[in-house]
Amino acid sequence: MIAGMMEADKRLKVAGELDPSANLMQMAAESEFSRHIHSLFKTLRPQRLVETGTYCGVGSTTVIASALQECRITGHKFYSIEVNPLHHNTAFENLTNNGLINYVTLVNGLSLPREYLPPIDEIEEKFVKNVEFTDVFIDHPENVRAQNYFSEVSFDGVPDDLLGVFLKEFDYRPDFVMLDSAGHLGTIEFHYVLSLIKGPCVIALDDIYHVKHYKNFIDVQSDPRFEIIASSKEKFGFCTLRYTP
Repeated sequence: MIAGMMEADKRLKVAGELDPSANLMQMAAESEFSRHIHSLFKTLRPQRLVETGTYCGVGSTTVIASALQECRITGHKFYSIEVNPLHHNTAFENLTNNGLINYVTLVNGLSLPREYLPPIDEIEEKFVKNVEFTDVFIDHPENVRAQNYFSEVSFDGVPDDLLGVFLKEFDYRPDFVMLDSAGHLGTIEFHYVLSLIKGPCVIALDDIYHVKHYKNFIDVQSDPRFEIIASSKEKFGFCTLRYTP
C-alpha cells in the first residue's frame, strides 16, 4: 500500500472503535431519528413500507413499528428484511417482547438478487485498498474488513431479491423505504431500489456519514428527483428523501 493511501485510511473512522461500550445498532426512543419518523408518519401515514437490515429489531425497525402504532395507522404492510437467521430470530423475540410484532412482518433473506453481491476481492479493492472517501465512518479494522463484510451477507439457503418481491407486491409504488443493509452494499442497494420504484415515495437512508450511504447522500443533493425532507449527523447520520421518479 502506498504512503498516500495509508495516510488517507487514517482519516477513516472505524465505527466500533469510537465507543466499544455503545450499542451502535440501537436507536433510543428519544433519538432524533425516532422523533423525526414519528412526526413524518403523522402526515405521510404510510401503508406500504419496506426496510432492509433489521439486525436485532431494536433500531429502525422498532422506531418504524412504534410510529405506526402511535399514529394508529391500520391496514398497512411493513416488511423488514434480515439475511442473518440468528439476527432474524432475535428480532422476532425483541419485537414480540416490546409489543410491536403485529406492526411488522419480519423476513429472513437477502434484500438484493444474489448475483449483485460483490466478491471478496472487489470488497477488498473498494473498501480497503482504494476507499473513495476519507473522513467518513467505515466498519471493521482494515485487516478483517473485506472478510467481515463478505461474511455478513453470506448465507446459503435463504431467499434473495426480497426487495424485488415486496416492491412488486406494492406495484412498485411503496410509500416508505428504509435502506440500512451491510456497509458495503449501500450504493448497490440504493440504485437497485431506484431502478424498481415507479411512483413517488419517501426513502430513508441510515448512515449518511458512513461509506454505506455517503456517496448516495452527496448524489441526491444535485438530483432533481429528490427533495431532502430532513438530514442529521446523529450517530452516523440519517436522512429522509422525497423521491419522484
